Amino acid sequence: MSGVHPTAIVSPLAGKRVLITRAAHQVAPFVQLLRQHGASAEAVPVIEIIAPESWQPLDHALTQLSQYRYVILTSVNAVQSVYQRMKHLDLLDQLSGAASSPVQWVCVGPKTAQSLQELGRDTDLQPQQYRAEAVIDLLCQHGVKGVKVLYPRAQLARELIPTQLTEAGAQVDAPIAYQTVPAASGGNELRRLFNQRQVDVVTFTSSSSVENFVALLDGDAASLTQSLVMASIGPLTSATALRLGLHIDVEPQDYTLDGMVAALLDFYR
Repeated sequence: MSGVHPTAIVSPLAGKRVLITRAAHQVAPFVQLLRQHGASAEAVPVIEIIAPESWQPLDHALTQLSQYRYVILTSVNAVQSVYQRMKHLDLLDQLSGAASSPVQWVCVGPKTAQSLQELGRDTDLQPQQYRAEAVIDLLCQHGVKGVKVLYPRAQLARELIPTQLTEAGAQVDAPIAYQTVPAASGGNELRRLFNQRQVDVVTFTSSSSVENFVALLDGDAASLTQSLVMASIGPLTSATALRLGLHIDVEPQDYTLDGMVAALLDFYR
């Protein structure tokens, strides 16, 4: 009599078709993560990351980096922009010279910290919750009165960090490090995927991705996605989706891609 072979464990995401809406250069890690759990991924970037209208404000701040106590980085895009400008300005020794530098680098979450570490610099401070409010609380605990803070940011970033740190007594410089703009195309491809029922899950990793997704579908976003599972990376993104008439089924406790996939696994169990 032949032995009984254990049944292979099948992922709850096996066979699910997941739509990725983030910028094209950020798609690959998400695709890989989904495929590890048996899902297939369809990428239709609805946003693009481009350079700011001028590098001068960021460049000026970076050439005087030693005057700052903290540099706040709230996205991988910010890390990459700062690195590229420091490289352009021949300032990379100030990034890697952690031991002799008075500057403390603050990252909002593990992916941002990992991106910084891969470029040669460890993170000095990271909040337990991966959101701007937690960054503010953490720095205020360390004391910011009279302290200079550099916050390289997207052009559409909330004013929360500079406003609240300034109110706490810090001197905050917040130059634009990159711009998030609508993708030039994608609406027709989105309609094709939805009309042919080739998507089970729609994912959003930023408020701008929600806004541009809705804009590309020209008022039809809610009706085209009403029967689909909608996943948001965190409460701010979810709030944007709800404000624009979409529904949200899945939101992780950890505001990361790993957290989103874990939440989707729980949803389908």
